[in-house]
Amino acid sequence: MSGKMTTKQLQERVDKIEQEFHGFGNAAATELMKHGKLIYGLLADLGKLETIKCENCGEEISRPILKDIENTDECPSCGKSLFAVTLDDFTGEEE
Repeated sequence: MSGKMTTKQLQERVDKIEQEFHGFGNAAATELMKHGKLIYGLLADLGKLETIKCENCGEEISRPILKDIENTDECPSCGKSLFAVTLDDFTGEEE
Protein backbone atom coordinates (compact mmCIF):
# COMPACT_ATOMS: atom_id res chain seq x y z
CA MET A 1 0.00 0.00 0.00
CA SER A 2 1.36 3.38 -0.99
CA GLY A 3 -0.63 5.39 1.51
CA LYS A 4 -2.47 7.35 -1.18
CA MET A 5 -6.13 7.98 -0.61
CA THR A 6 -8.68 6.73 -3.08
CA THR A 7 -11.07 9.16 -4.70
CA LYS A 8 -13.86 7.78 -2.53
CA GLN A 9 -11.84 8.26 0.68
CA LEU A 10 -10.91 11.77 -0.35
CA GLN A 11 -14.55 12.63 -1.10
CA GLU A 12 -15.63 11.26 2.30
CA ARG A 13 -13.07 13.48 4.04
CA VAL A 14 -14.16 16.52 2.06
CA ASP A 15 -17.81 15.79 2.93
CA LYS A 16 -16.95 15.48 6.62
CA ILE A 17 -15.01 18.75 6.62
CA GLU A 18 -17.90 20.44 4.84
CA GLN A 19 -20.37 19.16 7.46
CA GLU A 20 -18.17 20.40 10.30
CA PHE A 21 -17.75 23.78 8.61
CA HIS A 22 -21.53 24.17 8.18
CA GLY A 23 -22.07 23.15 11.80
CA PHE A 24 -19.59 25.77 12.97
CA GLY A 25 -21.17 28.43 10.74
CA ASN A 26 -24.65 27.65 12.07
CA ALA A 27 -23.43 27.78 15.68
CA ALA A 28 -21.72 31.14 15.07
CA ALA A 29 -24.84 32.57 13.39
CA THR A 30 -27.04 31.39 16.27
CA GLU A 31 -24.71 33.02 18.79
CA LEU A 32 -24.69 36.31 16.85
CA MET A 33 -28.49 36.31 16.75
CA LYS A 34 -28.61 35.81 20.53
CA HIS A 35 -26.24 38.74 21.07
CA GLY A 36 -28.25 40.95 18.70
CA LYS A 37 -31.48 40.17 20.55
CA LEU A 38 -29.80 40.87 23.88
CA ILE A 39 -28.40 44.22 22.72
CA TYR A 40 -31.70 45.33 21.17
CA GLY A 41 -33.57 44.22 24.30
CA LEU A 42 -31.28 46.29 26.49
CA LEU A 43 -31.59 49.30 24.18
CA ALA A 44 -35.39 49.00 24.28
CA ASP A 45 -35.36 48.84 28.10
CA LEU A 46 -33.21 51.98 28.19
CA GLY A 47 -35.47 53.83 25.76
CA LYS A 48 -32.68 53.95 23.21
CA LEU A 49 -34.45 52.05 20.43
CA GLU A 50 -36.86 53.48 17.90
CA THR A 51 -39.19 51.43 15.74
CA ILE A 52 -40.23 52.87 12.40
CA LYS A 53 -42.73 51.43 9.95
CA CYS A 54 -41.49 51.83 6.38
CA GLU A 55 -43.93 53.98 4.41
CA ASN A 56 -43.17 51.99 1.25
CA CYS A 57 -43.23 48.30 2.21
CA GLY A 58 -44.76 48.38 5.71
CA GLU A 59 -41.81 46.57 7.34
CA GLU A 60 -41.12 47.56 10.96
CA ILE A 61 -37.52 48.63 11.40
CA SER A 62 -35.85 48.96 14.80
CA ARG A 63 -32.74 51.07 15.11
CA PRO A 64 -30.66 52.37 18.01
CA ILE A 65 -30.72 55.97 19.17
CA LEU A 66 -27.14 56.40 20.31
CA LYS A 67 -24.73 59.33 20.28
CA ASP A 68 -22.26 59.12 17.39
CA ILE A 69 -24.23 56.33 15.69
CA GLU A 70 -25.62 57.56 12.39
CA ASN A 71 -28.81 55.88 11.17
CA THR A 72 -29.80 55.68 7.55
CA ASP A 73 -33.32 56.46 6.40
CA GLU A 74 -33.09 53.67 3.80
CA CYS A 75 -35.25 50.62 4.50
CA PRO A 76 -33.11 47.46 4.68
CA SER A 77 -36.05 45.44 3.32
CA CYS A 78 -37.05 47.37 0.20
CA GLY A 79 -34.14 49.80 -0.23
CA LYS A 80 -36.41 52.85 -0.42
CA SER A 81 -36.78 55.73 2.03
CA LEU A 82 -38.43 54.78 5.34
CA PHE A 83 -40.45 57.97 5.10
CA ALA A 84 -42.83 58.87 2.28
CA VAL A 85 -41.55 61.98 0.55
CA THR A 86 -43.82 64.12 -1.58
CA LEU A 87 -43.24 67.27 -3.56
CA ASP A 88 -45.16 69.13 -0.85
CA ASP A 89 -42.38 68.28 1.61
CA PHE A 90 -40.10 70.51 -0.45
CA THR A 91 -42.52 73.31 -1.33
CA GLY A 92 -44.19 73.63 2.07
CA GLU A 93 -47.65 73.27 0.56
CA GLU A 94 -50.30 70.98 1.95
CA GLU A 95 -52.50 68.66 -0.10
